[in-house]
Amino acid sequence: MERRRIVVVGSGNVATHLAPALDRENDVVQVVARSLESASKVASLTRNGRACALLSEIEPDADFYIVAVNDDAVEAVAKSMPRVAGVVAHTSGSVPMSALAGTSARVGVFYPLQTFSREAKVDVERVPFFIEGNTPACADELAALARTISHSVEFADSARRSVLHLAAVFACNFSNYMWDCADGILAEAGLSLEVMRPLLEVTLDKAMTLGPRAAQTGPARRHDYGVMNSQSSKLPENLSKIYDILSQGIIENHSDK
Repeated sequence: MERRRIVVVGSGNVATHLAPALDRENDVVQVVARSLESASKVASLTRNGRACALLSEIEPDADFYIVAVNDDAVEAVAKSMPRVAGVVAHTSGSVPMSALAGTSARVGVFYPLQTFSREAKVDVERVPFFIEGNTPACADELAALARTISHSVEFADSARRSVLHLAAVFACNFSNYMWDCADGILAEAGLSLEVMRPLLEVTLDKAMTLGPRAAQTGPARRHDYGVMNSQSSKLPENLSKIYDILSQGIIENHSDK
């Protein structure tokens, strides 16, 4: 199969992982970002990708343009891009495909359901990709591109994608903040978050095998108000509020006890 020519717009966490993954079976010919230094760092992860800091100098004849920027920047980037013949797709879970209107006759979404950080390795082959296109043919082209880097590719319109993104905020972003809170509590006692690793691993495994509701444990699940009041009183005000809100949520979720 002929290798696809790809331009990656962006130099953040998602672009840092997608550019080298796409370059393995395709050709990332250019990385465009506001900072030439940042674009160069991502381009260096590809074989022959060229760095560029001006959208006006974007490669005009690529097959795909993957816009991997912050959600709030997608529309602004799209408005600054010259119109191209290739498929233009953004990687956002919450931004509608219409944000790319005017960039090309073929636009879509190339959404990887994963958390990305530059420093953390991600096996992109295991990342689920959710695809949308403004025509069936465009969606099929994007799906074919996604299958060059991932074993899990599905179609999802904006409504379904927004549900996935919202659920991901709870499952990933909020839970990570809880781990950060736990890390701070432990650090004050001279302990490391590493001590929690077995607990976190089993918690995830139980949630996936039993279901989160059945797997719920803890003082709030037992309606152990003495423990809850004691623990909440030991926390600073901001964490105490969070503790109380979450505890009440668990109590209401298990009001059958």
